[in-house]
Amino acid sequence: MVNITINNDQNIKLVWLQREFRLSVLPTLQTALESPGLVIVAYFHDPKYVIGEANSLWMAHSLKQLQADIKDKGGLLWIVSGDFETQFESLLTQYVIQEVLYSFQVGYPFNRVQQLALEICKKHKVALQPHYSEFLIEPENIHNQQNKPYLVFTPFYKALLARQILITPLQEELEGLERCGQLQPVDQEWLGLPLDLQDLVKKTWAKKMMTYWQTGEQAAWQKLNEFIENGVADYDTDRDFPILNATSGLSPYLHFGEITPRAIYFYLQGLMADGTLKAEHAMPWIRQLVWKEFARHLLVHFPQTEKEPFQTKYKAMSWQEDLTSYQAWQKGLTGIPIIDAGMRELWETGTMHNRVRMLVASFLTKNLNQHWLQGKAWFDNTLFDADPANNVMGWQWVAGCGVDASPYYRLFNPVTQSIKFDSNGDYLRRWLPELKNLSSKAIHTPWENQAECQLKGVVLGNDYPLPLVDLKQSRSTHLERVAAMKVAV
Repeated sequence: MVNITINNDQNIKLVWLQREFRLSVLPTLQTALESPGLVIVAYFHDPKYVIGEANSLWMAHSLKQLQADIKDKGGLLWIVSGDFETQFESLLTQYVIQEVLYSFQVGYPFNRVQQLALEICKKHKVALQPHYSEFLIEPENIHNQQNKPYLVFTPFYKALLARQILITPLQEELEGLERCGQLQPVDQEWLGLPLDLQDLVKKTWAKKMMTYWQTGEQAAWQKLNEFIENGVADYDTDRDFPILNATSGLSPYLHFGEITPRAIYFYLQGLMADGTLKAEHAMPWIRQLVWKEFARHLLVHFPQTEKEPFQTKYKAMSWQEDLTSYQAWQKGLTGIPIIDAGMRELWETGTMHNRVRMLVASFLTKNLNQHWLQGKAWFDNTLFDADPANNVMGWQWVAGCGVDASPYYRLFNPVTQSIKFDSNGDYLRRWLPELKNLSSKAIHTPWENQAECQLKGVVLGNDYPLPLVDLKQSRSTHLERVAAMKVAV
């Protein structure tokens, strides 16, 4: 432990990071460095307030990279481990913090720790300053004509485009970072990863998962530029085909603030202005960035939707609690190839193609009749980009109980979708090696092609499972359940 003596006139500011793991275009840090005094940059790691294992894995690597980046510029990043409330209050008092600057985040666990920080700062009369750098536009600045939040995406998207003047650029230059390295933490272990994160990154599954990724701000910008050069022109036509490398792959980087929607927005605007990038190529992808923004705005206005359906009538929906089916879905052993391929991709890489995410969610909630919160919980634990807002909105959209939701009577037919978007079965063969020798026809529905399976040495029920449910029958059962719920309401 280090003995600390602080004078009241040292004017020490705390830049509190939650998931803004970058040094550029970070207003909290820039604002702190614009005025005299010393600056502490800290992340508080409380295992009670993490989203899931995969999320924690990316976070560990990202924090380690950020510590190295800031050290290269003469600063320090403290990773304060332990009970958040205790450690936050202790740091404020021991270092006589005058002001805390943070980036406002939505959803749990961020809303909980932000509330605790507010209470502690009030108790000690410390200024607490939020910044809204992780949004394109602050939620309070975009409403419909009735001065209420938008509940449908397309009007929200049009309104945001009409208000682009409100999207203000973030300062890129950063000077004086050495002022973040002049104070030493009371515990020198704060200059490394907490023990639980050190243990996590050593796990076999974690090492394998990270072979697909590089974390950090530099990797995020490299990923963006590769996408602009090689993928964005065909994004609108190719993005639904899971075998193609047609999406940006930026979702985890956005989730952890290694790159921000606003920085991307102005970067793309510059490329469009000088003719490097065509608007018709950029806008379909920008629309997807705004979809993420829409989700964040909704969770600001309707925080209860993390646990409850936006459409309250769905509280009366009857759900099954079938652990066997749920675990088969988790493991990619449902007997429906496109569902199993997606779930195995998730387990190995920490991500899943967006089209397939919709299919596995529809299958769980509508064919297996499992609660959408069950699906959300698994995504929280296994997705690198388990963003509270996007995860909630995505699951409620598919389940039919959210805003602007897919109608209750719409079930994605996984076989039809598989044939349409993976006609040759290349995605299926990548993640289901036990089916790799089947023809492009049989691989989508092996249970309907048992003669070929037998010929190719695939024993259904042994090498690969038979379907958990009959797709047609489970669709009819779902529609009957919803009809019964509507009558009850």
